[in-house]
This record gives sequence, C-alpha cells and structure tokens, in this order.
Amino acid sequence: MTNEDYQIIFHEIKNYITFINSSLQLVEKMHPEIKGYPYWTNSMQELSSLKKMLIELNSARSGSDLTRVPTSFDAFLAELEQACPAMFHSNDFHLKISRDRPLPTCPIDPERLKRALLNILKNAYEAMGGTGTVYLRAYQKNSFLLLDIIDSGGGIDPKILPELFTPFKTTKQGGTGLGLLIAKQAVEAHGGRLTVDSRPQDGCTFSVSLPLPG
Repeated sequence: MTNEDYQIIFHEIKNYITFINSSLQLVEKMHPEIKGYPYWTNSMQELSSLKKMLIELNSARSGSDLTRVPTSFDAFLAELEQACPAMFHSNDFHLKISRDRPLPTCPIDPERLKRALLNILKNAYEAMGGTGTVYLRAYQKNSFLLLDIIDSGGGIDPKILPELFTPFKTTKQGGTGLGLLIAKQAVEAHGGRLTVDSRPQDGCTFSVSLPLPG
C-alpha cells in the first residue's frame, strides 16, 4: 500500500475511535452514575490508550522527510523548556538546561526534533515518578552538536537495553515502547544518532548527536 492508503486507513480508524469516545463521554455526562459501574473507568482508559497507540504507530511508520529550516538552537531549547510544564503538568518535575554559547544555527525540522526530545523527557519523567530534575547539556564538539539528557530514574535493566528501541517492548504499564523508537527515527532522519548509557540504580543519559553543516 502507498503512504496515502495508510493515511486514509489511519484517519478512518481514528475517526471511529473518536466517535466512540465522544459517545461514551456523552453517556457519562447524561448518566454520571455509570462511573460507579465495574470496568467503566478501565474501559475509558483503555480507549484513550488505543487512540494514543494509533497516533504513535502512525508517527513510527512516517517517512524520514523533514521540513528543515535554519534554527537557532538557543531559541529551540528555550521553546523546549517552555513546553515541558504544559506537557507534564507537574510542579515537581524540572528541566535544567546548560549550554555552550553561542550554540550554532542548524537546518533542522524543529517540530520533529522537539517531539523526539519530549519523548525522551517523557521517558525520564515516568522513570523518575514525575519528580526531580532532568539535566540537558547542549554543546558543540568538532562538527557535531551534542545533546545529553541526564535523568536519575534508576537506570534500565541490562536485559531490556538491547530491545529499548523495539516497538511494544516496554516494562511500563500501559506503555507501547513507541516513544523512544519515534525519537530515534527522528534523530536519524536528521543524519544523527541517539544512544543511551544506563547507570543501574542511578539513572540514564540519552545522547543525541547531530551533524553540523560543513
């Protein structure tokens, strides 16, 4: 099938899920007592998870085409920092950014790369139980821009590491394992690399390496 065929199927399934979800929300509004019925809350949560998984699957199979624009990385990181509170809804989870100045201007797809970094930060947020500080260090080394994202979430089981970027391989309840895969694909579409260094009982460092224009 072509990409257009996949997009049509994706939108059709998404529309059905949205319709079912809206109908059930209407039922709940008209009959609030239904929230006390067994399995109602779990069913609504599962439906929400299904919609999320569908969106992630579509993102995971999207092509590597980028919309590159010359982007100031100082401005880009400032936008990333501003996006975190809205995404995580937590006053106890913080992102602290340090950077070499001046960071270079790079031709990137800001939305794709921001989504990739937010997926990595989401992984840290969940690993740290929604509290604590994640450190992002941005610096230039030779002809690469490096972003190190350092958390204190306890590290990753060595048995899981080889399958970390594999779909549906996750230890998180309700997780799909797609977030880090999408992040890896976005970084690689930029010609870069995403690697992870796990420190058992301590945390992880996810490192993004992006080539700079010659």
